[in-house]
Amino acid sequence: MERDDELNFAGRMAELRTALGMSQSELARRMVERGYESYSQTSVSRTEKGDRPIRLGEARALAEILGSDIESMMRGTPVSEYIHSVAKTRKAIEKSMFDAVLALWDFDRLKEEVDALTLTLSLIEDDAPGFTEAHRDLGWLRQLLLPTEAVAAWAAEIAGSGRDLTHAELLVSDIQRIRKLAGGDGLHQAEA
Repeated sequence: MERDDELNFAGRMAELRTALGMSQSELARRMVERGYESYSQTSVSRTEKGDRPIRLGEARALAEILGSDIESMMRGTPVSEYIHSVAKTRKAIEKSMFDAVLALWDFDRLKEEVDALTLTLSLIEDDAPGFTEAHRDLGWLRQLLLPTEAVAAWAAEIAGSGRDLTHAELLVSDIQRIRKLAGGDGLHQAEA
């Protein structure tokens, strides 16, 4: 059984056992009668919590004891499906939050990289081939060196707005907004 099927089965198992007025010990006793000698109240408890995998033969025996079938028990109930949806959504939110933190860490690292590029360019002669283009490109990069907190606040605004623009369009149209969130020009000052 797949993990979702096992969780649905476990939730349905607890619901049916309770509806029948059967204790975990009684269910374990009936499993022992069917040849599952090591099946105990602890086995029932761990299975119902989803902490113990369900073997196919056990699933068949449990379903029969509880007056059901494996297929019905794997479908789950509205409550077990709701609980599963909540857990799945929670994991997705946690992942998104962690991804946002990683993106901001990466942004800070890239600001340091632009500082290093600035230093490198300062060591190159002004009349070297390509210097003008390199200086222009560096100027554009330096405009993007805004405080991380302002970038995070801007990202939150954009996420909540539902705007559908490409990365470049979004950045060009909102650079002034990010500076405003930074409380001024927002330019990152690098040592040259």
